[in-house]
This record gives sequence, C-alpha cells and structure tokens, in this order.
Amino acid sequence: MRGATECAKRLKLLFGSLRSRLGKPGHLPSGDPIMQLLLGILSRDTPESKASEGLDRLRATVVDYNELRVIPPIELAGTLGDFPDARLKCEDISRSLNAIFALEHVVSLEPLGGMSRKEAQTYLGKIDGLEAYTRARIRLLGMRQHAIPLDEAMWALARREKIVAAKCALDEAQQFLERYIAEQDALDFVALFKKHAWNELGSAVRKGQVERIRSVPPDRSTRNMLQMVSLGAALDGVDDLLREPGELDVVGSGAGIEGHAEPSVAAPESNAAVVGSHTRDARPSRRGTAQVQTAPPKMRGQPARAGGAARGPGPRQRSAAQRAHKADAHRKKGARRTRKTAPRARAR
Repeated sequence: MRGATECAKRLKLLFGSLRSRLGKPGHLPSGDPIMQLLLGILSRDTPESKASEGLDRLRATVVDYNELRVIPPIELAGTLGDFPDARLKCEDISRSLNAIFALEHVVSLEPLGGMSRKEAQTYLGKIDGLEAYTRARIRLLGMRQHAIPLDEAMWALARREKIVAAKCALDEAQQFLERYIAEQDALDFVALFKKHAWNELGSAVRKGQVERIRSVPPDRSTRNMLQMVSLGAALDGVDDLLREPGELDVVGSGAGIEGHAEPSVAAPESNAAVVGSHTRDARPSRRGTAQVQTAPPKMRGQPARAGGAARGPGPRQRSAAQRAHKADAHRKKGARRTRKTAPRARAR
C-alpha cells in the first residue's frame, strides 16, 4: 500500500489516543462461528446492539441453524421487519448457510478449529454470500485467530483518519491493520475503534453517505447458466444409460381396450419433400400415418436438374414467353376494337 510508513505512524498515535480517552473497552461477544457469521452479515452497516436484536428475532422463530437455512429469504426479511437491507442480508444468510451445508452436510464450522490461518482464509473464501468483513469477524471472534474486521463506519473512519490509503479496498485495509497491530491487541483495537467510528460516522452510515459493503452476488452470467444446462443434459444422459433394457418409451400412443399400449407408428426418416428450392413438411393424416409428398411431375419446357428436381425456365425462355404473351395481348386488343367498330359500319 502506498504511504504505508506514514499510515503506520498515524495508526499508532490513534490507538494510543483511543486507549487514553475511552479506557478499557468491553469486548465484542465471541463464540460460535455460525453466530459470528450471522452477526457479521447483520452488523456490517448497523451498530452491534441492533445486530444482536435482529439475530434474536431470527433465532426465536427456528429450532436450529439448519431450519434457518431452509426458510425462504423473503420470510426471514419479514421476521426482521424494518431492519436495514433486510432482504439482501437474508439472501446472504441463506446463501452462506446452504454453502456450508453443501461442504459439510451439516450447518457447522467446526472444521475451522483445526485449520491454520491461511487454510481458514481459503475455506471461508469458498462460502457464498460472505464479504471480507464477515470473514474477518469469524476468524477473530469465532476462531480466536488474528484478524481486524472493519464494518462500514470503521472503514470510512480509517480512510478519513488516513491510517489506511484513501482508495484501498476493504481486504487490503484489513490486511494492513493486521500487520501493524499485535495479535494480543486485536480485540481491544476492534472494540475501541468500532465505538469511536460509530460515534463519529453513525449518522452518515444510516444515510448511506459512506461506501457500502456488499457481498459478492451469485453468478448468473450466461456462461454459468450454460454450464448448468450442460450439466443437466449430462445427467439426463446418465439416466438414459441407467434405464433398464425392458423399459421403452411409447410416443404418441394411447391405451388399448384391455389397458395395453398400442404400438406407435414410426414415421419415415424423410418426412419432407423438396419442391424447387422450398421444403414442405409432411403432415400426418387423420389415421395417424405420415403422408410423404413427392416432387411434382416435370413441366413442359423445363429441363430437369441433375438431382431429379425440376428447374424453372431460363432467361431466354422467359423472354420468349414474355414476347409471346405481349403478341397475344395485342392480337386480342385488336379483335376487341374490330368488334366495337363493326356495328357502325353496317349502320352506314
């Protein structure tokens, strides 16, 4: 990060000032990683007390986290009520819990207990719906690993106080603070800095005047959808292979008198006839059989094509036909004039 030395100096001065002004802080609640996951999603743009109230509402309607996983997000949002970004956060909760269930076959993060710091970061990065703040909170408060989670107020104040670069991303800001804050001081710094940040920028966060923390949206790109469709087609092919030899598909057949299926009439392979350069589809008759149209007979004056199909008249033939048509028209016109003038001649 550019200007890391100056930022580290300002960070040290700020931490000492917070300790002298705010004294010994009360640490944030720690414990179950799943609980920290839920609190992280709920508290990224709200104070800790309001996030705890929202978590209590959700837990009061279910028996365990697995039941919370299967509830539709719109119902969870109705349970939260007027909570900020309730629908989006409930979607993130549902996505993350279902991703954990897909990995572990149970809604639990107990495997994180035996992982190293790097392994835990990689594992949490695979869980859909979690942003950098919630992942760092799970590591710090759910696993007791060294991490500095920054919510929206803390991230905005860190850039305003210039303890991180003004344009650095949330991941980069958290990693920088982890390097310059000792592991034994992480809990104290997070508690003090969180309290100070919400006192300074709480109203700005509620009005949406700071940069938001959003989870990574699900991949609904065309490429991903095509991959899902191809996967479904492959599974259908597997079902066809697993079908027993005695199973047959009866297409277009009805039930017989005694409950037996009538054999379907197979249409011929070539059910279209080529007339000139156009294709006419064969239509089934009333009896259920397919009628195959053949090419019309060759017309006079039209040489046959090598493949058997009739060809239209050439340019010379068309010009001759046009001249003959014009001559015939002139002859008929003259005849009409003769018929009109004949009575007058007899009258004279």
